[in-house]
Amino acid sequence: MKKTLFEKIEPYLYLLPAFVLLVLFVYLPFVNNTYLSFNRVNQFREIRAFAGLSNYSKVLTDPVFWQSVGNTFVYVLVTVPLSIIIGFILASLARKKRRLSVAYEVLFALSMATSDAVIAMIFQLMYNPSFGSLNRLLHLNIDWLHDPRYALLSLMLIQIWHNVGYNFLFMLVAQRAIPTALLEGARLDGASEIKLQTRIILPMVTPMLFFLLIKDIAYGMTVANYTLILTDGGPNNMTQTIITYIYSKAIAGTNYNYAFAATVLGFLISGVMIALSMRLERKVHYN
Repeated sequence: MKKTLFEKIEPYLYLLPAFVLLVLFVYLPFVNNTYLSFNRVNQFREIRAFAGLSNYSKVLTDPVFWQSVGNTFVYVLVTVPLSIIIGFILASLARKKRRLSVAYEVLFALSMATSDAVIAMIFQLMYNPSFGSLNRLLHLNIDWLHDPRYALLSLMLIQIWHNVGYNFLFMLVAQRAIPTALLEGARLDGASEIKLQTRIILPMVTPMLFFLLIKDIAYGMTVANYTLILTDGGPNNMTQTIITYIYSKAIAGTNYNYAFAATVLGFLISGVMIALSMRLERKVHYN
């Protein structure tokens, strides 16, 4: 039966509101930002003169910018895989439903439901060098958030804890979707728990792993909350990320010339990272 015109365009009508919002609040502002990055503007973002590539040249020759890029890469390369691995392990432990499943499922996923500000305050107390629980438990005397050797590590630990709940929830759904008969059949054939995890469960949840990987990389490349709340990019720019660098130029310093150019560069760097990650889709086993 031949479809009417309305039936052909109906699916696109459902997508239209989301597309309009994306255009208004994502694409148009980015295009405007890119245009302004080639101009010299004042503190009110009024164009004063054409700047060409001079704004980009200044950002690319700023050592603090490159330090923020390096910090962001380290942040992503550490927090993303660890939070996914921990989430996968917790989901494997909770895969089988038991009488107390609801209790530990809620505990594992609790970090996902906690706001960044609350998490930052909790960890700030834990990291306190005088009465913090972390130093007391480990018998250490470290100023976690103000020591250049540990400041970035401190923020990464917070991010990992925050991401684990989200990753656990999605991994749990993916693992429980695996047919029980398939797992029981493998056990009857003599498959050990390690082989069960590596040969059956892991390949079957790769679509979910791929989704979480892309999501966490995109989130990690734009991270700023914990840095702005706890360290403000310090000490000695050791916790400065691309986003906090942009914030320091645009909001704190009202230097929009640097900020507009840094935003475009940050977008390009993030795009390259996500594009490289998308190549891993060839490893995904779609059922």
